[in-house]
Amino acid sequence: MTVWVALLRAVNLGARNKVPMAALRTALEAAGLPDARTLLQSGNVVVKSDLDVGPLIRSVLHREFDVDQPVVVRSRDRLSEIIAANPFPEAARERPTMMRVTFLAEHPSPEAARLLETHDDVRLVEREIYIDYRDRVHGNPVNTSMAARRLSQHGTERNWATVLKLADLAADF
Repeated sequence: MTVWVALLRAVNLGARNKVPMAALRTALEAAGLPDARTLLQSGNVVVKSDLDVGPLIRSVLHREFDVDQPVVVRSRDRLSEIIAANPFPEAARERPTMMRVTFLAEHPSPEAARLLETHDDVRLVEREIYIDYRDRVHGNPVNTSMAARRLSQHGTERNWATVLKLADLAADF
């Protein structure tokens, strides 16, 4: 069986899209994903399954919590590759909460990908956008929203510290 890391988009942001993680784990177990593990309250789930877990988790979110948001999924092995491919290792060491990875649902077209090449603090590798926010996240013109607009697709962002915690959680499965 494959270990999957599911990244839920736009959950538990202020008063909207509330998804209690304990209730989510219970709902996922009932849906055929026993032993689901969650990290933090921001929608990070690790499961072990041979099922197509992305659509399954999205359907549970919609049915049980009335949340209809994309779920981006990567295998444990792919997450390890994403960590190894980080083009900003110094930022990851020195500023792990300012170094971010945006996980895209699809591979962007080469034409769209070229639109990101004008920013020194942004790198696209496969379906991940690495962003070194350097000194500030909020109010920074180089951000996930800008990148997603340029690529014409959605993604969900995690800081480097969370990416590493997810890899550790997945490794323990």
